[in-house]
Amino acid sequence: MAYQTSPYPEWSWSLSRDHMFHTCKRQYYYHYYGAHGGWLMTASDTARTAYRLKQLKNLYILLGDAVHTAAQKLLDLRETQQAYPDEAAVTRFLRQSLNNAYLESKKQDDWWAYPKQYTMLHEMYYEGELSPARVETVAARMPVCARSLLVSDTWQELARDHTCTVVEVEQLNHITIHDTKVYVKLDALYRRPDDIWVIADWKTGRISERNREQLSLYALYVHECYGVPLEQIEVRTEYLLDGICDRTVPIGEELDVIAHKIRVSTESMKQYSADDYYNRPLPEDSFHGIGEPSTCVMCNYRQICPAAKLG
Repeated sequence: MAYQTSPYPEWSWSLSRDHMFHTCKRQYYYHYYGAHGGWLMTASDTARTAYRLKQLKNLYILLGDAVHTAAQKLLDLRETQQAYPDEAAVTRFLRQSLNNAYLESKKQDDWWAYPKQYTMLHEMYYEGELSPARVETVAARMPVCARSLLVSDTWQELARDHTCTVVEVEQLNHITIHDTKVYVKLDALYRRPDDIWVIADWKTGRISERNREQLSLYALYVHECYGVPLEQIEVRTEYLLDGICDRTVPIGEELDVIAHKIRVSTESMKQYSADDYYNRPLPEDSFHGIGEPSTCVMCNYRQICPAAKLG
């Protein structure tokens, strides 16, 4: 049977989708509609280009990905009762991950042919080189993140207490809110012997209020999916750069706020839909680009966006 795909992507919602929608409508269009089906041999040149540009990652994102992979590997070692690495080993893993990405980014033809098999750095694709200042900043963050990960409250608790039961690690799941599929991916979810469910989220950036929305959504997911009372949920944000663990217990009002946000956001997004059943968007030119240099310079789609302004 020949492989088939829908002409339009499945309708869904996530906080990252909401953020992109409110940042730039044209970027939102390319990411969620223009790139759809771009992996197919029958796709238009525009769709294939948008799909490839969608895969670009900058150095900061790659560092975050590498740290999350390191945390996942630690949890895997815990489950298989193997020895844990020290700070130097974790730092080497982070450095090697980014070095590999840099080397792959020098093979643009290979990446263009197989964008899912190779990594392409945003900086390398558009500038042809890495900014020395950015390289220095990211290099300085690696040992800090490695050390903070190993001494973090979450990892120390899991490493010491093997009666804690790990429930989820980096699994893409969803719940339905206001008839909309809402995607979540928890860094880690585990249950302690005292029947407290801990949601852990590793952050490699600075402290931000936006993270609270994300954690409220995670709490709503655990509450709805596993039937856990709110008073038995502990939400932790491990800010690795600052060495801070922010602990909160969700309250009903916070969950009501995020559910309301999803409804309002969904209504706004659907104003750009020509057909709700198929999730067919309005024409591309209905999605206006922000044309703001500080936003455009970091956008994956600036190559194909007529609104891109880089000063």
